[in-house]
Order: sequence, then structure tokens, then C-alpha cells
Amino acid sequence: MNKCNVYAGSNTSPNSVVSSRSTSNVGKPEISMAPLVDIVFLLLIFFMVTTIFPEDDGLMIEKPSAENATSISKDQFVVKLDQSGISYINDTQVTIDDVKRLVKSAVENDSHLTVTIHTDRRAQTEALINVIDAAKTGGATKIGIAADEK
Repeated sequence: MNKCNVYAGSNTSPNSVVSSRSTSNVGKPEISMAPLVDIVFLLLIFFMVTTIFPEDDGLMIEKPSAENATSISKDQFVVKLDQSGISYINDTQVTIDDVKRLVKSAVENDSHLTVTIHTDRRAQTEALINVIDAAKTGGATKIGIAADEK
């Protein structure tokens, strides 16, 4: 058999000749896990810092705008009406009968209560009128419809 000689490195002197048969593979090649753990933690920190968590504002209503819109106080009874005509009070879906009952109990506690209806601009007028009628049947004397300023 031929003995294959290999020069190690860039040194080409005959004294630095190493036999390829005399070197043996020592163990299996391994991948060190320490840098992998560092990279995983760096990715975790990167995504934690760059991720934006949306605030859950509940039901999103796209209100119509008006030139004479004014701010409302926080102590008003608010009924939200989405584009499909579903009513919500405190982000809980309610029926028209529930609106009547809840307005009636709120008016019993505060006779000067103002009921404000936040209606989506794409909601049908019939659904809005049903909520207004339910609020009036419940005893509300002050009813307003929310709008955004132009």
C-alpha cells in the first residue's frame, strides 16, 4: 500500500510531514449547546421587546362625526350598537328587553340619568330606533347619540 504524505499547514519542510494513517479520528464531532442557549435567550428578549400587545378596548364602534359634538361624562349609561345591530352594555351582548330592564333599574337609582348610545355609523336605523325606544320604555328622559368631532 502507498503511504500518503501530507504537509501540515504552510510549512513545507520534510520534517513536518505527517502520515495520514498515523492520525486517527478522536471521538465524534459535537455541537456545543452553550452558544445555542445564548442565541435562544437573545431571540426571546428580542421578541419580548419588539412585540406590541394591543389594548383590548372591547367593542370597536366607528361612530359618525358631527360638527357640534361635545364630550360626555363618565357617569352616563352607555349602550353600544354595532354594525350588525347587536346591542352591548359594559361589553356584554344584551337584547332589547335587557336594555329596557337595565335602563329601568339605572333610572330608579338616578332619575337624571342620561343614556348615551354609541352606534356604529354602518348600523341600520331600525336597530338604533329599537334601542332608543327601549331606553324610553325603561324610563330614560335624556337620550343622546355619540358622535366624533369633525
